[in-house]
Amino acid sequence: MICEILKLVKSQNKVTGNKGETLAAEYLEKKGYKIKERNFRTRFGEIDIVCSDGPTLVFVEVKTKIGHDFGEPEEMVNKRKLAQVKKMGEMYLQDKGLSVACRVDVVAIVLASDNEIERLEHYQGVY
Repeated sequence: MICEILKLVKSQNKVTGNKGETLAAEYLEKKGYKIKERNFRTRFGEIDIVCSDGPTLVFVEVKTKIGHDFGEPEEMVNKRKLAQVKKMGEMYLQDKGLSVACRVDVVAIVLASDNEIERLEHYQGVY
């Protein structure tokens, strides 16, 4: 019973996360960013969105929550997570043979219970 509940919660979290990543990509594109890749993965982790802001390559961590229970999405991004995104960014650069200016951004999204955007914040250059 508990395992089934955990599977359901994990499944719902994945759906919410995917929705947030799509909303973040659309938001960034409207701001003029060019999306290069979504969900770049290695065995060490994942980068939600890789995009360019002019000549700068941007690695974007997206955090999405429904409502305000249990804190805000920004609170879920700690130093350890940012260090992981930076390491993944270095791996991305190496994998693609790139040597360009880059930064890490965070997009925090709060969805209302009807899955509409209640709040979207874009934090540039957090790492």
